[in-house]
Amino acid sequence: MARNQQPHSAVLFLISLLIIALFNNQLFVQANNDNNNNTCASSDMSFSSFLRGKVALITGGGGTIGEAIASKLVGQGASVVLVGRTLERLEKARTNVLSTQAQAAKDAVSVLTCDVTKEDSVVQLFSTLDERGGVDLLVNNAGVAIGGPTEGLSGEDFSWVMNVNVVGPFLCAREALKRMKEKQGGRIINIGSLSAISPRPDSAPYTTSKFAIMGLTHSLALDARPYGVAVGMIHPGNVVSALLSPEEAARREEAEGFLQPEDVANSVLTMASLPYHANILELTVLPTRQPLVGRG
Repeated sequence: MARNQQPHSAVLFLISLLIIALFNNQLFVQANNDNNNNTCASSDMSFSSFLRGKVALITGGGGTIGEAIASKLVGQGASVVLVGRTLERLEKARTNVLSTQAQAAKDAVSVLTCDVTKEDSVVQLFSTLDERGGVDLLVNNAGVAIGGPTEGLSGEDFSWVMNVNVVGPFLCAREALKRMKEKQGGRIINIGSLSAISPRPDSAPYTTSKFAIMGLTHSLALDARPYGVAVGMIHPGNVVSALLSPEEAARREEAEGFLQPEDVANSVLTMASLPYHANILELTVLPTRQPLVGRG
């Protein structure tokens, strides 16, 4: 009888071991899931809160794109300094940003006038920012355009576009980089153009300036990376803009469509929300209908 019970005892023992193993495995899986959930929550939290308390400087701050960028950054807890040449336009943009971000403190958006083509003006701008605690993010957004057949453009036309679109970003990036190197961290985002990838006819000054911005971005990224400073650029396609004549705007809308300023602002937010060890060197955003690759 005892011999007959031994197999049953062995089976029961094995079943007990199996139940214990399954129970422990369930605990292990649950613990893993909990850890993964906590990790994801932590990652999401750090991603969404990275800009909180940061100071962002946006050139061309009185324009629609500058205003949209400011609104997105303030919405993530950053403080923004809108920079431009016309105080009235800057104040209007500030009012608009604060009206769309009702939870933001009134001092979350400030304005400073500066002509980014003038070296003394840019140096003074950053000295003023030093007194206010410095800058963590520079968005070189100021830009102008002039078009027409090359043979009809003057040297003054060409120089004006290059000064605003290239010299200005260089001067601002130079001053920002000095300070970011000392802090061992920061980010510079240059607003380029699809023209640096696929130019349009009769746009020699503008296209040249945007090719130059691409070169400046790559060079700065190389110089800045040993110091924990990330430098990248955005190539926007067609954007609703006062730079276009009504006729050209209507033509492009029918043929290709337009981005809204908020689309560019979301691209800036994507780049700016990354920690400094991660860099998007180039980001292209364009209307879905705008041709860039392939042939129609």
